[in-house]
Amino acid sequence: MAEFEIVDDFTYEVCLLPREKALGFVDHLNSIGIKAKIKESYSGHYGVFVTNELDMARAKREVLRFAGSPFDSSFTKASWEQGKTVRNIKEIKSSMYLPMAFDITSLTTIVELICIALYVISLFDESWVIQTFALSRQDVFSSVTDYYRLLTPAFVHFGFMHIAFNLVMFEALGRPIEKTFGKTKLFSLIISIALLSNVLQYCFMTDNYGYFGGLSGVVYGIIGYCGVLSKREDLPDSFMIPRGLLTVSIIFILLGFLFSGIANLCHLGGVVIGILWGLYDLKKKNLF
Repeated sequence: MAEFEIVDDFTYEVCLLPREKALGFVDHLNSIGIKAKIKESYSGHYGVFVTNELDMARAKREVLRFAGSPFDSSFTKASWEQGKTVRNIKEIKSSMYLPMAFDITSLTTIVELICIALYVISLFDESWVIQTFALSRQDVFSSVTDYYRLLTPAFVHFGFMHIAFNLVMFEALGRPIEKTFGKTKLFSLIISIALLSNVLQYCFMTDNYGYFGGLSGVVYGIIGYCGVLSKREDLPDSFMIPRGLLTVSIIFILLGFLFSGIANLCHLGGVVIGILWGLYDLKKKNLF
């Protein structure tokens, strides 16, 4: 799709659209010879801008066609030619004011559903879930197929408050990452943070008979990533995290070392990996 950037030379505003539609429409305009770019406006919408009055008149005619069928092949073709697509996202929104909206095609929702499924199963057979998916210092990896357990502890939770806190935080931070940068970015973050933080916790566990699990290592990693990346000036307002959240999170991680029963190294490893990811993407010229 079109690249998002702050525009200065494009002074003639054509229309306001949601981000995905604006990007697709700009691709279409450029493909028919109308130079166009977008910049963020208000309420999550983006303005489409062109360089002169003639192009503005032509673009407004295209708006009338685009408004009727934004996913028609004549509009999406430009994005496809660049190897990208305009997504028509279908969501199942809660009618009970739950703190999350399930997009049945999103990676965020898939992760949440896996966590919920394992938690529900654990209500009936907790020992099977723990022994199959959680991780203990006693576990020995005798075959290649055993190594899946370096990842799966992220999806295991040991109580209602444990899973509720993790999923609310994951929803609040993971979904904006997926919507802004795509599934591949979120998938890379989840896998790398979960694996490395779990391995760190496993290698330095002092309780040989305890199991650990939970999405909190990934959540702390995403907090670290968002906290660093939010320093970029070209991000939409919806992606920004509350000021000081990363600092507060690091303080809580350090305080956790004063108490037992907390996977502190998993949390610490997660936030460090997330910060490193954020520093890497912070320097990228074209992140979108």
